[in-house]
Amino acid sequence: MEEKKHRKHIIWGITGTGYVLDECIDIMKELEEDPNIDLTVILTKEGAAVVKWYKKWLALTKTVQKIKVEKTPNIPFYAGPLQVGKYDMFLVCPVSANSVAKIVQGIADTLITNCVAQAIKGGMDVHIFPSDQDLEPITTTRPDGSPLVLKIRDIELENIEKLKKMEGIVVIPEFSEVRETILHKIKEGK
Repeated sequence: MEEKKHRKHIIWGITGTGYVLDECIDIMKELEEDPNIDLTVILTKEGAAVVKWYKKWLALTKTVQKIKVEKTPNIPFYAGPLQVGKYDMFLVCPVSANSVAKIVQGIADTLITNCVAQAIKGGMDVHIFPSDQDLEPITTTRPDGSPLVLKIRDIELENIEKLKKMEGIVVIPEFSEVRETILHKIKEGK
């Protein structure tokens, strides 16, 4: 008798940054097409605002079946299920410099920062791809698609270094590593 595969449950968090949104949605599409993956996308209020500002809301909602937007730091309620191991992976990508600063200071006042704190307290690693971690200025896009060059401030780089040293946090240094991080995690046994 063939053993039934365990369906992998992934929560993907998005905070208030427009960095790599198209690329994230492309990976989400692949995950949604895999019958062995159950994907839930959660967004902070600011994350939802930015996705809409970048005109990516329709693409996101057409791609992902389960999308939840923050009402309070605990609603929708994912912190508890993350804490007790109901999910196989928690990825936050992209995560804004503001959310990184909150996480390194232990502030859990948004849906994502609260879920990060509770997941770690429950012994779960949280995989994070910060938007502001390059030493050199980055070229991203404006909501209209035109290029925008951003210089990353010293305080943001200091916070990334603190984030890398935190228990339970796995910082993904390059966006090109996000897909392989997910694939590696879903191949692991529970």
